[in-house]
Amino acid sequence: MAINQNDEKIGKFYQAINHYAEEQRKKIEEEVSAFKQKELDEAEVEVLAEAYHLIQKEMMQMRNNISREMAQREMEGRRSLLEQRRRIMEDVFQRAADCLRTYTEKPDYAALLEKYARSLSAAFQKPGTVIRLRKEDAKYQPQIAAAFGAACSFETDDSIRIGGLRAYNTELGIMADETLDSMLDEQRGWFEENSGLTIAG
Repeated sequence: MAINQNDEKIGKFYQAINHYAEEQRKKIEEEVSAFKQKELDEAEVEVLAEAYHLIQKEMMQMRNNISREMAQREMEGRRSLLEQRRRIMEDVFQRAADCLRTYTEKPDYAALLEKYARSLSAAFQKPGTVIRLRKEDAKYQPQIAAAFGAACSFETDDSIRIGGLRAYNTELGIMADETLDSMLDEQRGWFEENSGLTIAG
C-alpha cells in the first residue's frame, strides 16, 4: 500500500513537473514569438523609414533636375529670341542703309550735303578745318565748300559708308559728325525701345 502511495506521489510529482515544463515551454515560445514579432516590426519600421528617405531624396533630385532643365531651356529660349531679335534688327537697319544709299544717288542729296556744311560752319570758325566725305561724294566738294563759307580742305574717309560729312579742326580741338551712318546708328537705341521686340524677363 505504501508503495502505491509513493508511486502515486511520484506520478503526481512527474505530472506536476511535466505540466510546469509545458507551461514554461509555452511561455518561452510566446516570448520568442513576441521577440521575433518585435524585431520584425522594428525592421519593418526601419525599412519603411529608409524607403521614405530614399523616395524623398529621389524626388528632391528629380525636382532639381527638372528645375535645372527648365532653367537651361529658358536660357536657350531667351538666347534664341535675342539672336532672332538681333537678326531682325540687323535686317531692318541693313534695309534702311540701302534706302539711304539709294537716296545719295538722287539730286536732292547734294542739297543735303550743303545743309550739313552750313551746320558745320557755325562751329568751325577758325581756318584749318578738314571736311571728310566718301570718295563717291568728292564731286560735290565745290558746293560743300561754298555752303561752308570758310577756308577748308577735303579728305576721303572709307569709314563713311552711306554718306554725309565729318569735320575736324586740330587747332580748335573739335570734331563733328553729320554722317548718315552715325544718324542711322543713333536710331538703334530708339528702335530697341520702341520696336516691340523686347524679351520679357
